[in-house]
Amino acid sequence: APPAVAPAVVAPRAARGARTAGVLHVPLAGADLLVRRKPGVPVVTLGYFVPRSAQEDPAHAGVGALVVRSAVRGAGALDGASLAFAAEGLGGSLGTSATTDWVGLSAGVLAEHLGPAAALLRLAALEPRLAEPEVEAERAVMLDEARQVVDDMFRYPFQLALGVAFGDRGYGRPAGGTPESLAALDPAAVRAWHRAHVVGRRAAVVCVGDVDEDQAAALLAGAFGDLPAAAAVPAPPRQRVAAPAEGWQRVATREKAQSAFAMAFPGPARGEPARHALEVWAAIAGGLGGRLFEKLRSQRSLAYTVLASGWARRDGGALLTYIATSPDREEEARAAMLEELGRFAAERVGGDELALGVSYLAGQAEVQRQQGAAVLGEILDAWLAGEGLGELEDPAAPFRAVTAEAIRAEVERSLSAPRAEGVVRGTGAGR
Repeated sequence: APPAVAPAVVAPRAARGARTAGVLHVPLAGADLLVRRKPGVPVVTLGYFVPRSAQEDPAHAGVGALVVRSAVRGAGALDGASLAFAAEGLGGSLGTSATTDWVGLSAGVLAEHLGPAAALLRLAALEPRLAEPEVEAERAVMLDEARQVVDDMFRYPFQLALGVAFGDRGYGRPAGGTPESLAALDPAAVRAWHRAHVVGRRAAVVCVGDVDEDQAAALLAGAFGDLPAAAAVPAPPRQRVAAPAEGWQRVATREKAQSAFAMAFPGPARGEPARHALEVWAAIAGGLGGRLFEKLRSQRSLAYTVLASGWARRDGGALLTYIATSPDREEEARAAMLEELGRFAAERVGGDELALGVSYLAGQAEVQRQQGAAVLGEILDAWLAGEGLGELEDPAAPFRAVTAEAIRAEVERSLSAPRAEGVVRGTGAGR
């Protein structure tokens, strides 16, 4: 077993901030501390996150994920086993996240160990070794995962569609990378990305758990208060779905007995109020009890799986649909999907449908708050991608304000522009 390694306890430091929607915000020179008490379980979830930049090289797709995943394989004087052992000694573990809008590391530990956990998290985030053996080992794992996506009849059509929609840049490149982009990454590129996009970039340090907020903020200020001054990342340009007249459809063939395709239409970004109308629409249209499921699968037996989603991110968004069907019914399924979408654009949804969709989303918002990690994600999303902490006051209120006409108008707006499409077409072979 590796030796027990306990980071030095962080000395508390005076920290003053303001509270919004139950979240204490303490601005430091190089980070924003966001602390929320969640009583009941003596566990705290702590995370260190930095926003992604739209100016990242699209050829390096996946590099952010490779950085944070390699970081937990060794940092400072600790190798991966010692890092894991240290986290376990605090009652938890280290985790990583890499999305289209941010990357970061997190730790779930006993609340009494918040100070040592902050020191451990800082070490992993800012002093990862990123040595060649560690980076190469993690890259091999990610390559396997990326190859699995290419063979996945659900995830790969979306990857193809978003690549067409956003022109293989920004949101058009998967956060986990592609087999081609990962193969071209080396440890030097990983270390350079860490220097440019993590070190010296203003971070969000989020803490959720059964803690005294002021005391927790003081401990975190002791751990992160000496970070050098850093400005927030400038607002990036809007990324818009813009399928080209030629090449609007990207097709891959597989020896499978089914075909699947995803459609991407323009949609509102995360900070635009119209996204709530599209989310309510998705609750009405998608899912096992949704209208698309009933019309395309239950009534016409056209689909094995059908999905509708409002996909809203910091810099752009989309209306997404998906259907898996028999290869010989692909064109019929496409026409039927467009026909049903057209109905949403032409006719207002019924009052019962609207009430059910709103109730589902309002209930989901409350259920998700039962877990500390989910609350941390909600805070992070509002802070880095949304309109600020005020969103957390009543997350169901924007859904309750959605009208049937707002849904109709938003779907009509999305469908009025050219769509992008990703298709994995089965040859009819296989089982």
